[in-house]
Amino acid sequence: MKLHSIFLTIFLAITILFSGFGSFLPVQANPIENTLIQIAESPNPLTYMTPQNANEIAVQIQEGEFFFAEILKRTTGNNFIATDGRVRVMYDRDTGRVVVINEVTGDEFYNYFFSEVDEGSL
Repeated sequence: MKLHSIFLTIFLAITILFSGFGSFLPVQANPIENTLIQIAESPNPLTYMTPQNANEIAVQIQEGEFFFAEILKRTTGNNFIATDGRVRVMYDRDTGRVVVINEVTGDEFYNYFFSEVDEGSL
């Protein structure tokens, strides 16, 4: 019986000791890169593109907390690029591919296909 009491006392002491460590450990905040990636979890955000002229397309991309609205400018061929200083959007009009990256780190947020065809009129 005495051995059982000693074991129980040691077990409780260890449990209390280790359960208390959690309250003394420093809390680590999520880096901004992880937060932005978590914001951009959908493979296809809501995307609107409106041609302004032969060399410019107004683009609006939205999903959750993420919002981007700028003018895509033609670079070479049918490739267009826009940036707001934090995000860069690249659009290949030939393939319909839209790529959205973090301007600073180069991390990719989105990579999807967009169709300019109005499917409602088909």
